[in-house]
Amino acid sequence: MRSKAIILTFIFLHQVSGFADSQELQLRQSKLKGLLVQPLSNGDFAGKASQMNATATSLENKASPLKIRFNQKVGNNMDGALKEVIKFLRVRHQAWPSGYDIEIAFEDRFTSKDGPSAAICCALLLDSLVSGKKIDPFFAITGDMNADGSIQPVGGIPAKVRGAFSKECKIVAIPAKNSRSLSDLVLLNGIKTISRIQVFTVTNFNEASKIAFIEKDDSIIKSIEEFSKVQSAIFRHKSAILKNTQVQKKLREILKLAPNHLSANLALEVATGKSPRTLSLMGSLEKTENFASTLIEAARSGTDPEDSLADDDLGIVISDLKRVRLKLDKRVWSYADSIQDFGKLVREFKVSPPKGNVSKKKKLTDIQMAAEKIEREVKKIRNNKEMMEELIQD
Repeated sequence: MRSKAIILTFIFLHQVSGFADSQELQLRQSKLKGLLVQPLSNGDFAGKASQMNATATSLENKASPLKIRFNQKVGNNMDGALKEVIKFLRVRHQAWPSGYDIEIAFEDRFTSKDGPSAAICCALLLDSLVSGKKIDPFFAITGDMNADGSIQPVGGIPAKVRGAFSKECKIVAIPAKNSRSLSDLVLLNGIKTISRIQVFTVTNFNEASKIAFIEKDDSIIKSIEEFSKVQSAIFRHKSAILKNTQVQKKLREILKLAPNHLSANLALEVATGKSPRTLSLMGSLEKTENFASTLIEAARSGTDPEDSLADDDLGIVISDLKRVRLKLDKRVWSYADSIQDFGKLVREFKVSPPKGNVSKKKKLTDIQMAAEKIEREVKKIRNNKEMMEELIQD
């Protein structure tokens, strides 16, 4: 009886500590391509697919709580995103491993990392270690994630998708709330960019996992195979092939198999003439500010326009804004026009310098007033409840 009591006490103590609910990791290492962006000096973004690895090493004490950490210092946003991921996985896997130190590493260890866009990457890497499911080497993803598994939008999606090409990614998943940003990309650059890669949208972890792992549902596999045929047709015959009724039929079949196949959906919109004719509100603001970043910076800095902007730069910016204006959301027109007006005044000042102090002072006053108008237009947008709610939802 004494020995039986000792055994029962031993089991009870380990249940309290969590050891009885723990399990062995099914994999010791997993890797996945995460989509990242780097800001450029002109206000645009360069995207890339960066290899991420999760490596587990055994701790001496198998009862020690599981340690999960990045291999470099990261910002508060990324650290907070990882904590949300761990909460989700603790609920998803009732038997939680112990006795391991898991290190999440980035391909590039020497640049600063922050932001929540690697959250879903971390979730898939860790789930792979626990479940033993291997991640598709041709897959890449980006997105924030909450503790309930819902995937939230992130920035720089067009650049991230373009960057996926450089790492031989064939399948990409993005947050569903970011889908309009790829409609913007199609409007500006045509369907070719999107047709080079198969983009899916995801709203939660379960949807992402159905695409991310090597073992996929039959419907997903079939949709990928069928869209590959469409990709080949577009490569051979250009986007004109989308007018073919058989190609349109194929795209509809793909969307029945996988309603979240965004590349197929965008291709069908182009084929049937249902693509958006203007950029989204977010896309309109981003494109305007990317084109005119040097002008906006000069307007806000209050520096002498004679020193801050080159003639060639001014001409390019003004031309770019004029060219894209009709594709912008009409609510952004006055903002874009104010930037263009400022640029024209500065260019005129530099090309034909005013003679005499009085004339020069008047021109500089006009330039200053134009700069102030830009700020007033920005405040109008910020104070517009409808627009701000739309931007938050995007």
